[in-house]
Amino acid sequence: MGYKVQLAYFRPTGKFLAFAEIHIEREGLPEIWEKIVELRRMGQLPGLRPNAGRDLFIVIDVPDHPARVPYLAMPPFVNEEDITPVRVSTGEMAPLVRLPLDDMPSPRTTTRDVVKVAIETDEEITPVDVPVPRKPDR
Repeated sequence: MGYKVQLAYFRPTGKFLAFAEIHIEREGLPEIWEKIVELRRMGQLPGLRPNAGRDLFIVIDVPDHPARVPYLAMPPFVNEEDITPVRVSTGEMAPLVRLPLDDMPSPRTTTRDVVKVAIETDEEITPVDVPVPRKPDR
C-alpha cells in the first residue's frame, strides 16, 4: 500500500514556486519523507525538470495517512568543497557549514524548471457565467 504525497516547493528566499503530487509505496511517514529527500538529492522531484530542485525547501504532506504530520525538508547547508575532516574516532557528527543565500550552488531552481501540466478534461473547470470585462480602449 502507498500514499498520495502532496509537495509544495519554496525557493531559499521563502517565495512559493509550485505544487506537485506523487504516489509513494511506503508505509511510515519517516520513510516517505526520506524518499522525498532522496528524490531531491537525485534531482528527480515530480513537477520539476530533471536535476532541478536541490536548493528548494519542500513542505511534504500525506493527507490520507492516519498519523498525518506535515514535514519541512530543507536543502543541505553543507559546503561540499569544505575539506574539514570528519571526526569519526569520537563519534561526533560532521560540522555543518552554513552558507549565505548568495553562496548557494549556482544551479538555482527557477520557474523555468516547473513542468507545465496540461488539463486533459474540462470537467473540473467551472464555466464563467459572465466574461471578465476588458479595459476600455482610449
